[in-house]
Amino acid sequence: MIAIANALIPVLALILAGFLIQRTAFLPPTFWPSAEKLTYFLLMPATLIHSLAGKQIGSLPWVKILLTVEGAVSASALLVTLWWLANRRMGGGAFTSLFQGGVRFNTFVALAVAENLFGRDGLFMAAAGAGFMIILINVLCVSVFSLAVHNGAGIDLKRLTRDLLCNPLIIGCVVGVGVNAAGITLPTAIDGMLSLGGKAAFPVGLLAVGAAYRADNLMLHWHPLVVSSAVQFLCKPLIAWGLATSLGLSGVPLNVAVLLFSVPTAPSAYILSRQMGGDHDSMAAIITVQTCLSFFTLPVTIWLLT
Repeated sequence: MIAIANALIPVLALILAGFLIQRTAFLPPTFWPSAEKLTYFLLMPATLIHSLAGKQIGSLPWVKILLTVEGAVSASALLVTLWWLANRRMGGGAFTSLFQGGVRFNTFVALAVAENLFGRDGLFMAAAGAGFMIILINVLCVSVFSLAVHNGAGIDLKRLTRDLLCNPLIIGCVVGVGVNAAGITLPTAIDGMLSLGGKAAFPVGLLAVGAAYRADNLMLHWHPLVVSSAVQFLCKPLIAWGLATSLGLSGVPLNVAVLLFSVPTAPSAYILSRQMGGDHDSMAAIITVQTCLSFFTLPVTIWLLT
């Protein structure tokens, strides 16, 4: 429980700080759109390149881990999409929040808890598994925004292709994986620059989430909030556990694989929602509530694993 609290308390504290800064008018309202744009176009791509470029898979059962995490991500994306198709009264903007709330994961919380519970081996496996998921998740999320926020205007393949090719998060993932695959070691100065930029992405994104939060959003957006949380904390861990055990994973690799799918959604979901025209109000509510819920769901998941 201490490991979980240590990972989640900073997340909630920064969300609360953003909320208080906005309510006390400590910063002008024009600050937040600029902060969101800076995070989306520069800071988040920097952290993706830094985290993916230096990971060494080594002797991990990486094929099984790859199949587990990619399969669980695909299954959760299919699950929320089928649910939306059966409940089309929900608008496209709200669906993008539901989708991100049920598919994305908080990398910081996952890595912090994995290290606290399983040591450096757990951190290494969690980082490798997270790296496998990042590109697929961003491609799926950008595609959903491109297809769902045009109010039934139909599938515009040209726009979808442009959104995918020009999305800074996907570009960051591709560059990071490309550097890794090519065996290139980034110069120390460049790696340090990316590391510093990446460290700023997380707190700035969380402050923006808190600044956008409204207490009445919980009732206004209860539908995507409830459904995404059910997928995030119930369906995804069960899917990951089923895939991992069927592929023969056990011990720390199994626990880490399930842990990756037991954490709340990512703060970066809010930035993407703001920049791509989604329902950012419901996204802020989902991020905040899921982070609070994970104080209760994560201990239960870990207890069941052990």
